Amino acid sequence: MITDGKPSCLKMPDGTYYKNSVGLDDHIVEKCYNMARQSRKLKIPITTFMIAQDPYLQQFIRTFTEANQGKAFFTGLKGLGEMIFEDYETNRKKRLE
Repeated sequence: MITDGKPSCLKMPDGTYYKNSVGLDDHIVEKCYNMARQSRKLKIPITTFMIAQDPYLQQFIRTFTEANQGKAFFTGLKGLGEMIFEDYETNRKKRLE
């Protein structure tokens, strides 16, 4: 998954879309965490490449990645080669250069 870290839309059971692009919507965030946990139970790891620097969005990605036991790469548009890698599967963190 490549993301700016901001969940802003859900597809509802009736096929409509629930959207909220202002802040982090608790309903959308919780649904994302639940889907991350469900994916983990199905043995589907999620690797996230995050390109934003916002601390709130980075925390969302950290919690999402931890819930899935996946991997996360954090970087910005400047210095894409200087990524911070977080691996919750093997519980390690390192800077890639």
